[in-house]
Amino acid sequence: MQQQGFSLIELVVTVVVLMTVSMFAIPAFQTSIGNSQIRTVTESIKNGLQQARVEAIKRNARIRFTLQANGAWQLGCVPPADAAAADAACPSIISQKNAYEGSSANVTITADNLSVVFSSFGTRDPAVANGLSRVDVSSTQVAEAERRTLRIVLAAGGHARVCDPAVNTVGDVRKC
Repeated sequence: MQQQGFSLIELVVTVVVLMTVSMFAIPAFQTSIGNSQIRTVTESIKNGLQQARVEAIKRNARIRFTLQANGAWQLGCVPPADAAAADAACPSIISQKNAYEGSSANVTITADNLSVVFSSFGTRDPAVANGLSRVDVSSTQVAEAERRTLRIVLAAGGHARVCDPAVNTVGDVRKC
């Protein structure tokens, strides 16, 4: 009579092999998730900056992009100095992104300033001194040797670009 199934020794060997493979796979998976969160938050902030620039051109108005330390942002019209000239078609909040949409408590954001104003030409408003021009996004979840910190650089012309501060190769488009 022939029995079908697994012996206890086969089952124990299979479990040990799976546990060994998991010990190596789980840290790599956590690194991948952490770097993916960095990329997600970076792209969200960059998209918000681009949306603010487009809104400024489209509405022919000054638009303020405001970043919060947790990754949330909002954009809206800057009220004119003359309150009577305020345009109802340009609200104080046009769009916003919640910090918990694709973000994590492990993601850290460092910016040189928390807001920037775009002129109706889509450029950074020269009348506003010390506007946001650089944002670094990192994660405490990923070991420093494996971390992919990303940087957003906002040019005076209003163009936002993502770069990698770790890249030093001349001619590499990822270089900051």
